[in-house]
Amino acid sequence: MHVVQLPIGMLRLVESRYEDVVTAARQGQALAGQSSAQVQLTLQEARGLARIGDRREADKALSRGADILAKLPIPENPDHHFVFDHAKWVFYAATAYTWLEDNDRAEEHALETIQMHTRPDGTSNAPMRVADAHIDLGIIHARRGNLDAAVEQGMAAFDIERKSLTDLVNRAGDLNRVLGQRYRREALAKEFHERYMIAWRALIIRRPELLNYIFLLRSFT
Repeated sequence: MHVVQLPIGMLRLVESRYEDVVTAARQGQALAGQSSAQVQLTLQEARGLARIGDRREADKALSRGADILAKLPIPENPDHHFVFDHAKWVFYAATAYTWLEDNDRAEEHALETIQMHTRPDGTSNAPMRVADAHIDLGIIHARRGNLDAAVEQGMAAFDIERKSLTDLVNRAGDLNRVLGQRYRREALAKEFHERYMIAWRALIIRRPELLNYIFLLRSFT
């Protein structure tokens, strides 16, 4: 039963129904027992709490998830969607801390995510996580007043091959809002907004392969 609840919670998080995410995640934890599913539900709770700005409860959920994870055996197949390991916890925590505006801890976890999932040749074994981590770093740099680094990180997220454009557009929207609030008249912020809108349109027409093609086409016009 807990396996069914996870995607529902994720969907609600995307749909901005954050209170529902927290409620559903807590209900699911009671059914999951001590398992990877319980860790994932706990982290979904933390992210929902982070979205509504409840720092104290989000921190508790993150710590609780880490404690549960520490008691579980090392997974044989950590890449499975419903299996949680340390790397996945770090990834979830990076975004939760970003939403909580805990910039130092968010940066630490985002950098660790990128490091853990980057192969020696520079490619990634978890491109969606790495793309999200770049968005987190972009938001952090924007808050610190470094527009160049913020946009550089945001653009890096778009350049990573991925399976899901939906997640990228939602997370890039977070960075786009921060840039719009702080650097509305800056050319770099406008450049990122244009790239974001291209991705958004590619998502709407369900043609993710057009993302890079359209960007390259615009660069020659």
